[in-house]
Amino acid sequence: MGRLRHFVGVESSEQLAFIDELQALGLSSTINLPELVVVGDQSTGKSSVLQAITEVSFPVNAGTCTRFPTQISFRQTSVAKEFPIKATIVPGQQSEGDEALLARIKEFAVEKKALGPEDMSEIIEKATECIFRDHRGKNLSLSDATLRIERSGPDEMHWTIVDLPGLVRKDNKKKGAKENRVSGIHEETEDEKRMNAAVAWELARTYLENERNIVLIVMDNVDVERHRVWEVMEDLPGLERRCIGVLTKCDRKQEGSDNWMIQLLQNGLSTVPHLDHGWFGLRNRVPVEAHITDAERDERERTEFAKKDWETVAKDRTGIQALMQYVDRERRAQIQAGIPHIVAEIRQKLRECESDLRRMGDSRDEPKAQRYFVFQFCNDMQRMAEATLRGQYQDVPSQDPRIMLRYEVQRRLDQFYKEMSDIQNMPLPFSDFDKDLAVLNSTSSDPEVWEDIVRRTPGLYAEIYKEAKISEGRSLPGAVHPDVEEKIFRRQSTHWEGIARQFVDDVKQLVQACHEVLFRIAIPNSKVRLEVSRLLGKTMDEWHKHIDTALGELLEDNRARPLVTRNPQLLLDTISADQSRGRILLGQKAKAASEDRRANGTDDAQTDRPQFISTILSQVLFVRARLQSYYMIALHRFIDNVAMQVIERHVLGPKCPVLAVSVETFAKLDDEELNAIAGEDESDARMRARLERLRSRYTEALRRWERLRIL
Repeated sequence: MGRLRHFVGVESSEQLAFIDELQALGLSSTINLPELVVVGDQSTGKSSVLQAITEVSFPVNAGTCTRFPTQISFRQTSVAKEFPIKATIVPGQQSEGDEALLARIKEFAVEKKALGPEDMSEIIEKATECIFRDHRGKNLSLSDATLRIERSGPDEMHWTIVDLPGLVRKDNKKKGAKENRVSGIHEETEDEKRMNAAVAWELARTYLENERNIVLIVMDNVDVERHRVWEVMEDLPGLERRCIGVLTKCDRKQEGSDNWMIQLLQNGLSTVPHLDHGWFGLRNRVPVEAHITDAERDERERTEFAKKDWETVAKDRTGIQALMQYVDRERRAQIQAGIPHIVAEIRQKLRECESDLRRMGDSRDEPKAQRYFVFQFCNDMQRMAEATLRGQYQDVPSQDPRIMLRYEVQRRLDQFYKEMSDIQNMPLPFSDFDKDLAVLNSTSSDPEVWEDIVRRTPGLYAEIYKEAKISEGRSLPGAVHPDVEEKIFRRQSTHWEGIARQFVDDVKQLVQACHEVLFRIAIPNSKVRLEVSRLLGKTMDEWHKHIDTALGELLEDNRARPLVTRNPQLLLDTISADQSRGRILLGQKAKAASEDRRANGTDDAQTDRPQFISTILSQVLFVRARLQSYYMIALHRFIDNVAMQVIERHVLGPKCPVLAVSVETFAKLDDEELNAIAGEDESDARMRARLERLRSRYTEALRRWERLRIL
């Protein structure tokens, strides 16, 4: 078999070969590699398009090829091989974890001298048996394991084309089940049809999400609006920039349909989503032409598009040669732009793989290896914990916002301060003292009226007045019993407890969320994490207990301890309030001016103020002023105590969960206890084998890249 007739370029062949080598290494399961992906609904002529492109006879009616992607890879080699055709199976992202499948495909290899229709059918049948061996007789979801068929030789052009299972057209009522069945499988039920249709969509989505791929959307000329491909387009914004439309069966125009087909090839249709690369028209083989050669097929296509019906359509938009020349230019531009990023991704993946292997350490069958493994993840956990507590988040290998523990705690502390200071949360809120005095003064000049207003108006003043009267018999005349201040203060600060407990609980949740992220980074193995969590259970309980005890002590102090402060602000605020009372109610600052006016005979009786107010009213105003000053002092003292004694000392202290995974925790364990935690089980062995496979692939890929750079 010679060179593909429709790929004419020769530049960048080394880069194309490099991409093909990455495909052969199986890196498409972890690295997005550029491919030509062909997608379309069932029965739209997709197989015929693939045959026209590749000169490979895709079985049109063989349902086996619809259950997994088929990748046709052409490789240019220096010498011809006896068996230029080689078929293998490469696992996908989901099937990569199926150990039974991996064991089967490891032994799967088919070599052929040619790739005729019978050869292609045999390869697909054997691949189906290998992939679905344990599921024969069942209509299961499709597999993302890819059948890779490689054709090599001196005259080949490097390129990879992927055929995806056909999507089920919207409201498809045709009896398509029998056409899509694997031989020997019972006819699909409606539920199975829906299941397989959904899986086909997800499989298509996996390939279409790769922004390096060029996508051929194959459509026939029947009810173009019903094609399910449009649903994929709607779900993946931006996909239209990478899609090339292919309109098949252009020689079978229905009555009155030629106008819309020509319009679609020229400018598109308003009822069809816009594709940046536009549309191409092809003439596929009709059923009676299955035996004709590719050259005959091309000649009949040229004859069709030479007809007058198509004279208004640009020549570079019709025929397989025009399509593949366009695709060839696009794929080379895509690869030229994408290779530096692909190599960078491979290097990053290799670093991550090696990091995971280092974290796993050597095989953990002996106590020495187990202790080394434990000490390693303890050191990683301590390093990341210190970074989060210091706010040096760049030292934590994660972009998860939950690692920003210090930042999140500070944000929550700011919110705590705001809630505590919000006067709306107070059961007995303060009002403006000077304005209150001004209101009393404007109401009347009679102190007895002032006292009556204070006594009858609901609020803080009335509550102080009531408590002062109750305690009147337990204090010296002219004084208010100290219990009055304490009782009112306790009532004013009752909301502190609820706000403080919610604040502490929220910070504990932030710590636990951060711990969970660091825990998963330091210990990727879920079984080890579970065992370590069990070991740390008691430490976590003690952490909660110490926090609750510390907060409880602060709240108890607020409830039971006497009102004490050495803050000089209390005295200053009290003096200031007393001066305001004298100035606003008694006019004491105007006393000297009043005496001068009286001496000069110009005294105005209306400027006279009361010389005194009742003892109880005076004491109510005095207590009110002291309470406000003390409340603000106590409030900030309580906020600071919660922040320092509870949050810093206990929540973020030595028993903090992010610090709990330490060498000291595990040093006291005996060999049996250590084995229960750090011993390697079957899942660990599988994980190690998988990482070693990936490391080998990445290393080989970079080796081939370095060789390419030298050439």
